[in-house]
Amino acid sequence: MSQPRALCASLLLLLIMILPAHAENAVIASGAGYKKMVNALNAAYKHETGRSLDILFGNMGRVLMLAKQSGKVDLVLGDESFLVGNNLSLSVRQELGKGKLVLAFAESSAFSTESDLDTIKAQRIALPDFKKAVYGKAAREYLINSGRLPRIQPKLVEVATVPQVFSYLTTNEVDMGFLNLTHALNVADKLGGFVVIDESQYSPIHIMTGLLRTSRHKEEAMVFLKFLKTPLAQSIIHENGL
Repeated sequence: MSQPRALCASLLLLLIMILPAHAENAVIASGAGYKKMVNALNAAYKHETGRSLDILFGNMGRVLMLAKQSGKVDLVLGDESFLVGNNLSLSVRQELGKGKLVLAFAESSAFSTESDLDTIKAQRIALPDFKKAVYGKAAREYLINSGRLPRIQPKLVEVATVPQVFSYLTTNEVDMGFLNLTHALNVADKLGGFVVIDESQYSPIHIMTGLLRTSRHKEEAMVFLKFLKTPLAQSIIHENGL
């Protein structure tokens, strides 16, 4: 792990460790890509019930670390296959919706459709790490199922995460790149547009909230999970691309 990443991980762990041992609020650890949605849900939850959650954001690796090591996280939010696949002990799983893959275009780009992937003028196409990032895996599956791989391979620029794809788009280092819809909606004003990829072209991506078996605030966490099923919460979730 690089020094900056190690420092960031240490700071996140320190933050959760200094939370009061008997904090009144339940704690949710969420993938950073869902920050806008989670903050909106928490604000609505507080408005409707007078209660609120304490929230921690990070990449999914850090969410997993906090959930397993701190003993103070009650709920997690993120990609189900990652959380369950890493043996996170959950007593309740509740799906929020399906993550959606999009092809986004740099603001200075003249491209605007999926078919632009095939044009000679498109030279660099970014995607997240297909071995570690769920939307990188989805992008690769789409390129295979649409018959573009291996032909398109020389154009592909593989980076670590979805935010890095976005960074490459904003600096015009690539012509287009694969993001998830939630992220694309959050940064739409900094893109040249995007198109949603047909979900039949890649494996389903289930975004979930889970209650940890080690939760110290099970009753409070269950109240929040119940709130997530309300029409108000569902409208916020759908507005954020799930």
